[in-house]
Amino acid sequence: MTNDKPRQKAEGGRRKISRGATQRQAKRLLLLLMIVFCGSGASCNRAFRNPFATTGPPAPEVLQMGMSLDQVVAAVNQNASRIVSYQTNNASITVPGMPGIPLLRGNIAALAPGKVRLQASTTFTGPEVDLGSNDELFWFWVKRNEPPALYFSRHDQFANSAAKQVMPIEPQWLLDALGMMQFSPNDRHEGPFPHGPSSQRNGEIEIRSVIQTRGGQMSKSTIIDARRAWVLEQHVYDASGTLVASTRASKHRYYPAVGVSLPEKIELRLPAAQLSLSINVGTVQLNTLPDNPALWSLPAITPQIDLGTAAPGSLAPIRSAGSNDWTTGASPAFVGLSPQSFSNTQLGFQSSVPFTSVVPPSPTPAPVALAPVVPQGPITQRLRPGGVAIPLGVR
Repeated sequence: MTNDKPRQKAEGGRRKISRGATQRQAKRLLLLLMIVFCGSGASCNRAFRNPFATTGPPAPEVLQMGMSLDQVVAAVNQNASRIVSYQTNNASITVPGMPGIPLLRGNIAALAPGKVRLQASTTFTGPEVDLGSNDELFWFWVKRNEPPALYFSRHDQFANSAAKQVMPIEPQWLLDALGMMQFSPNDRHEGPFPHGPSSQRNGEIEIRSVIQTRGGQMSKSTIIDARRAWVLEQHVYDASGTLVASTRASKHRYYPAVGVSLPEKIELRLPAAQLSLSINVGTVQLNTLPDNPALWSLPAITPQIDLGTAAPGSLAPIRSAGSNDWTTGASPAFVGLSPQSFSNTQLGFQSSVPFTSVVPPSPTPAPVALAPVVPQGPITQRLRPGGVAIPLGVR
């Protein structure tokens, strides 16, 4: 009888080699698909992030329970004042409510105090979104709007023109959304107020403001992390109580070299323009961007509509599939009221007069970490002009 064992061993070896070759081919195919997927314009930096990669040190806790209005304002303004420039070239952007627009790759640049540019595109469809602002004017363009025009306006013509009809708040709002928001000493602020369910009130606080803009007086609600002074939400309402702009920020990251915390995910909504954006900022570079005039120039996109010279009511509304993700456009109870009429229970003290900024912007390098802010007097206080806290009983 013929011994088949050598032949069986040989066949088994060939099967093992075949299985090994197949596995190697499958791995090569998977790698190829990943390369094609990334090259097509989709964002891979989050889906395939190395789980062992370092995420950096945690953000310092710069606020404590019992914090006062000026201490909260100081911590928020100090964070923003350390940012001179902001740049990312690998942001991923989605446009909720517009299923025809794929995931976009975006470039975002900002230069304090008021220059900003957001450009988004795909490999196959080309440019899709362009928002920007410089010292003289601002613009916005969304290719799939009807009509697909570039709308722009000079800042000094904004308030009395058709610009407010289609863009009730300027793209500088994007600067605030990115993490460069500061409380202005020219506005009125009250708080801090507890925010959210009672079980979470130690985590978030609210500052309520009446702000002066080029479009007139507006009301604003700012939601802040009660320990790290992160700006989590911003909601702006016009004089009639209509929501004109909202941002939500999450997944904050601390940059120890600069000493600031910034969000990695931003949701931005402009209801009147029927525009919503969801942004994952990608890799951010701080304070390294040169002032390139071409970056802040009005793009050569046609047709162009000058909103600043158009009379109010002369333009048809822009039509696009807006986002319905945020279901409420209703204003909170304080909208339309003077700051003196706020009456909610407060965590700290209130101010119904303007105050002087306690942390002026500085071009000098900032220390690596923020020093904790602790209460320095009675918790229930108010501010006199200049920002000096005084007890309520003193006149």
